[in-house]
Amino acid sequence: MAIGGTTPPPGAESPLSTEPANNGQQPLRDAEINDSPQTLPKPVGRGIGDRPECFKNTLQEVLFVFMATIAMATNTFLTGSTVVITAAVGADLDMSQSQISWIAAAATLTAGAFQLTLGQLSDLIGRKIIFLTGMGAFSAGSLIMAFSQNPFWFNILCGILGLASAMVVPPAIGILGAAYSVPSRRKNWAFACFSAGNPLGFALGSIVSGVATRISDWRAGFIFIAILWALLGLASCWIVPDVEAYDKSSSFLARVKAAGKAFDVLGTILTVLGVGLLTASLTLGPADGWRTGHVIAMMILGVLLLVGFIAWESYWPNPLMPLHIWKDKTFSILLLIANLGMMSFMSSNFWLSLLFQEVRHMDALDVAVHLLPQVIAGVIWNIVVASLLHRVYNSILVAIGSLAYVAGSVLLSQQEADSFYWAFAFPSLVVTVIGADFHFNVANMYVMTSLPSHQQSLAGGIFNMLVRLSTTIGIGISTAVYSSIQATQGAQGDEFTAYRGAFYVSVGIASLACLFLPFLRLGTQGNSPKSEQVPDRTAEVAQTTEPALPRDGKQA
Repeated sequence: MAIGGTTPPPGAESPLSTEPANNGQQPLRDAEINDSPQTLPKPVGRGIGDRPECFKNTLQEVLFVFMATIAMATNTFLTGSTVVITAAVGADLDMSQSQISWIAAAATLTAGAFQLTLGQLSDLIGRKIIFLTGMGAFSAGSLIMAFSQNPFWFNILCGILGLASAMVVPPAIGILGAAYSVPSRRKNWAFACFSAGNPLGFALGSIVSGVATRISDWRAGFIFIAILWALLGLASCWIVPDVEAYDKSSSFLARVKAAGKAFDVLGTILTVLGVGLLTASLTLGPADGWRTGHVIAMMILGVLLLVGFIAWESYWPNPLMPLHIWKDKTFSILLLIANLGMMSFMSSNFWLSLLFQEVRHMDALDVAVHLLPQVIAGVIWNIVVASLLHRVYNSILVAIGSLAYVAGSVLLSQQEADSFYWAFAFPSLVVTVIGADFHFNVANMYVMTSLPSHQQSLAGGIFNMLVRLSTTIGIGISTAVYSSIQATQGAQGDEFTAYRGAFYVSVGIASLACLFLPFLRLGTQGNSPKSEQVPDRTAEVAQTTEPALPRDGKQA
């Protein structure tokens, strides 16, 4: 069998083992000898998999998976809730076009810049306390945002909400990864629900904000979000289990002191500034011009800081992003494909929402209703992929998702300004979410096996930082194309031509992802091991012995 819950194609090398099997028996692993069982949740029960002991009962387990899904959806929920009200907010606060562009960009900037930092802090200080802090901060920030009176503070608060949304994802995925340490169908279902949060958050945010805006105004939506997240935060005090990477006998002050010694301060500075400047340049470029001095300076400096970050990570003993994980060919190609797909997906959603508002003159509620099929389809496709992860080679699932991205983007690019919704937009919404669901499920499952249990939050932070950054890059590129076409056509040009150009960017990015599919070799994930008493921590050996890393998805 394949270690780590991954069963590769016949004749292929195991993605989590480089040692040959012995007479059909499970290969011996150093992780089995060096495990610290007291730090891992013990399974309880049978069936499709064992319930981790950290959950008092199945109800708490189900509620936590739901709460983790909410955490994953928080950032895209914020993006969706703001995109559908940009026109209303811009008019109410008398915003310029540049200020309007920062409504969504500010949240994405902070969410991406702080993901790695918050991932390491969650593992060092405590996952539950970071999670609860993030829920509280998101609620408080939403309430304050409802009373914004000028563009400056509105965009600042968008950035604060982005940071709060980033605080809840690493601890949620860290607890999931550590709790479900044994590969099983139960783990597949838990991660499928969790992965659904990212693609569904955008549409759900649009619906909530749209309904609130129709009933009252855009401020009512943020008041509702503040109340909802406050209630969810209070419920989390009971729902979220204590699955921590630290010694539970240590005090909070002792953990903070130890974290101060191990925390990658310089890496944090480099990644926050690097991602922040790069994101800012991509946001300002379309509005201010790509040749302007400050845009060029921010882009160059951002790239240089990120290069410096990579160099520093190879030196620091407790890095924010362990570089050895990128030596795994399957890991690198899978994340490349998944992030290219997300660039296409989020860009398509962004421009489709604007198309509904600016060209077809829908209000916020109408936009939300037209995006609703994506939510329903997303739930259905997640159920499908959860039942396939342990049965179908995951490289096939990734290929299906990539082709779905291409098909959905092509549909949007071929429509006209007054095209029938059911002929183009509707099938596109249903199809593109296949890519998001399939890619996120496969990638999340694989990423969590690439780092040991005490670094599960960090593993989630790595993946989500790349997702946020790729989202910004995708929207930045499509915005540049949109602005270029608009400038070329002038005031007398066809308004929809610029939108078609933005949709073609999504087609191109999704097609680019397909070029890497032949190099991805990945079998099934989530098959229960022969002995469920042995946790899936092969990757922990990789922390000290890099050759034990997964390589190329081939079987021993």
